Amino acid sequence: MAQTIGPEIDRVGPGRPRWRRFLCLACLAALLPLPAAGWVKNKNPFGSTTPLPDSLRGAVCHIASWSPVLPNFERVEPVGYIYTYSLNVPTRDYEQGMPGVTDRIEWFAIDYQGDFWIDKPGKYRFNLISDDGSRLTIDGKVVIDNDGIHPTAAMGGSVELAGGNHHIRVGYFQGPGSALALVLEVAAPGKEFRVFDMRDFRPRTEAPAAADEDRPHVRRDPAFRGSAALTGYELIALDALNTRPQPHAFEFRAGAFRFPAWDTDSQYALAFQLPGASLTVTPEPERKKSRLHVVLLALVKDSTGQVVQKASRDFLTEIPDERLGALRAGSLTDTQPVALPPGRYTVETAVVDREGGRASTNVFQIDNPERQQRLGLSSLALVQNVEPAGAQAAADSPDPFQFQGQRVTPELASNLPAGAQPSVYFVVYPDKSQTERPKIRVQFLLNGKALAQQTAELPPPGASGAIPMTIGAIALPGNCELKITAIQGGESAEESVQYSIAAK
Repeated sequence: MAQTIGPEIDRVGPGRPRWRRFLCLACLAALLPLPAAGWVKNKNPFGSTTPLPDSLRGAVCHIASWSPVLPNFERVEPVGYIYTYSLNVPTRDYEQGMPGVTDRIEWFAIDYQGDFWIDKPGKYRFNLISDDGSRLTIDGKVVIDNDGIHPTAAMGGSVELAGGNHHIRVGYFQGPGSALALVLEVAAPGKEFRVFDMRDFRPRTEAPAAADEDRPHVRRDPAFRGSAALTGYELIALDALNTRPQPHAFEFRAGAFRFPAWDTDSQYALAFQLPGASLTVTPEPERKKSRLHVVLLALVKDSTGQVVQKASRDFLTEIPDERLGALRAGSLTDTQPVALPPGRYTVETAVVDREGGRASTNVFQIDNPERQQRLGLSSLALVQNVEPAGAQAAADSPDPFQFQGQRVTPELASNLPAGAQPSVYFVVYPDKSQTERPKIRVQFLLNGKALAQQTAELPPPGASGAIPMTIGAIALPGNCELKITAIQGGESAEESVQYSIAAK
C-alpha cells in the first residue's frame, strides 16, 4: 500500500468517497487488432471511405504503367483508403472503375487488410476471382496466388484455421484496360461457398491479448523504428493524426505525469481520460449487453519531429446493461509508461470510437529537464480511485501508478464537482547515498491564500527504493492548490497541483 503520515495526510482507499465513477482500460478487456482510417474520393460506393467497424481496410496505391505483377505494398505510399466488409466486384468494364477509386481506372493496386474471428476450427476453403492480379494471405502465409495480368480468373486454396483471431490480407491490382474484377469467397467446414463477409467473422471480446510483436506489421515507415514501429490496430489512429484538418468529434483529455527515478531516463505515464457519455456503444438486446470499442494512440516526437516512443491500446469490451449508467456518468481512463531522456517533446494523441466511426485528436508538450540532484519527486496526480492491481500484475511492473498490489487511477480533470473529496498521489525518490531520512513539506492554499502547512518525516522506501504516497487534499469550494516539497540533506524538490471545486 502507499505510505501514510500525519492527521491530514492519509491513504486513498476503497472506503474513501468516490466523487467520480470510472472504468480503467488497463484492467479490463483483451486487446484485438483492427484496421485503419483514411479516404479517397468515392462515387459509385463500394463499402465506405470512412472507417467501418471490423472491416477490411484497403490502402489504394498508384503503380507504374505495365507493371506485370502486384507491387511490394511495403514500399508503395498509399494515396487513400477505402473500407468494405466484403470483396464482391464481379467482372465489369474497366471504364466503370473500381468502386471507391476515382481518377484511376488503370494501373492502381489495393492492399486490403483486416482481422477476423473463427468460432469453428477446421479447414476453410477460399476462392479468389480477379482481373488482373490478386493474392490471398492469412496469418502471413499465402493461401492463393492469382497474380499477373490476365482476364477474369478464379483460383482456389484452403487453410486449416484454429479457433480465435486471424489476420487476412488481399492484394489486388488493375493493369491495362478491358475489364476488372475482385471477388473473395469462403466455405467453412461442411458449408457451401459464399462471399466472404467480415461481419460473419467478428472478433470476440474473450480473445486473448496478442503481444505487440506478434501482431502483423502492416506498415514499415522509416519514421517508426524499433519499439515505435506501428502494428495493425494502430493505423486507424495514425490516419486520424495525419488527417487535415484533424478530427475532433468528441472531447477527451490527455496528459503526462513525470516519475524521475535516478540513474535512468525519466519515466512518464501517458494518460487518456474519455467521458463515457461521448462514446458509442452498440446494443445487443438479446445478450443484455452493449459493445464498446476504442483505440488509443500517443506518439512522442522529439524536437526534430522523429517519433521516439509510442503508447497505444485497442480496447474492446462488452458492457452489461446494468453498468451502462455508470459508464455514461463516468469516464474511461488509461495510463501507459514510457521512458524519455532529457529534452522537449511533442505528444500527438488520437482516440478512435470504432462503434461510432468517429475520431478525435489532441496535442500537448513535455519538457523533461536534466536531473540536477539525486533527490527526486514525481508529478502530483489527482486520484480517481485506488483498487487492487489484479492477480496478473507483475511485482516489478514499469507502471508508476502501480505499487504493492494496488493501482492508482489518476484524474485528469481539474474542475471538480461540488462535494468532491480530492486526493493526490505522488512518489518520492530518496538519495540513496544520504543517511538522513527524507521529509516532505505540504502546503494547502485556497484562492491564493495559505490555509495550512505541515512537515513530516517520510517512512523508509520500499524494495524499489521509492516511496509512493497519497494525501487527502483540500475539499472546499474555490480554487485550490497543493504544494509538496521533498527535502533531504541540502537538496529539495517541489511540485504542485491546482484544481477547483464547484460550490454546492
